[in-house]
Amino acid sequence: MATIEDFNKLLAAFQQLQQDNIGLHDANKNLQNAVSQLQVSLQNTSQGPSLYQAPKISLPDKFDGSKQKYRGFVNQVRLYIRMQPGQFPNGDSKVGLLGSLLSGPALSWFAPLLENLDPVLSDFDAFLTEFEASFGNSDKVRIASTKIRNLSQGSRPASTYASEFRQLAGDLNWGQEALIDQFRTGLKDDVKDLLLTTPDPTTLNDAISTAIRCDNRLFERRQERRQEHQFENPPAPARNSPTPTTSNGDAMQLDAVRPRTLSAHEKERRRANNLCLYCGGSGHFAQNCPLKRSTSNRISSLSPLGNATVQPQ
Repeated sequence: MATIEDFNKLLAAFQQLQQDNIGLHDANKNLQNAVSQLQVSLQNTSQGPSLYQAPKISLPDKFDGSKQKYRGFVNQVRLYIRMQPGQFPNGDSKVGLLGSLLSGPALSWFAPLLENLDPVLSDFDAFLTEFEASFGNSDKVRIASTKIRNLSQGSRPASTYASEFRQLAGDLNWGQEALIDQFRTGLKDDVKDLLLTTPDPTTLNDAISTAIRCDNRLFERRQERRQEHQFENPPAPARNSPTPTTSNGDAMQLDAVRPRTLSAHEKERRRANNLCLYCGGSGHFAQNCPLKRSTSNRISSLSPLGNATVQPQ
């Protein structure tokens, strides 16, 4: 039979359950409030301005199927998709973008795929494989190998040569040592000579960086030498037309009547004292200066050509 002691134990357990239930109820209410606040916060965030704004980039130019333009076109499309991943989440959207940029023979190739809903339209990588087979350079490894062996710096900066070399090297599976050796072979002789004073590179990137620094130093040195040469050997004065020969007396008269350039201070002094700007005299101005007219006549008479007359035959 149940005793009073057993009854008291059951009553205490029941009361404890009631307390636990009240605590769970309060905890559940607090959790609901926290969820409601989080939902409101998320709504405000979605309605407000985005913290990240995708960069504005232009669409690639339309591709008409030219093999020379294939590589640049595909790289531009890849970049456009990469910079805006939210707009192109799957293969269909990526292929759709590329297909909208086709024209001419390339569009004619794409049309049957779209009309027949070819499964390749949903797989961007598979689509690019077929696209390259039709318009890419199928023998790009052999062509790149031939071009890179004939490539040289010439009169160009080393940076320009390196840029073209990198593009060709991307199509080859050569090792680093082979690429470094071929790159140094195509450099100018003076750059090669200066490279002898530098440590041997271990990667193509190191070789290119070192070559560009050497080429820049050589260019700076050539500029310095050119300036030094100009300083040591100034250009000869320009030769004017022969000056007519005159006697010493005539030369002195010419010097006496030849107009002289006035300093700013002298001009201001003559203006302040109402003096002629031509001769410095008073009572008249430069536009009606009598000395100015007589000077013109005297120069004309002193010139060997001024009094020349044609003798009748």
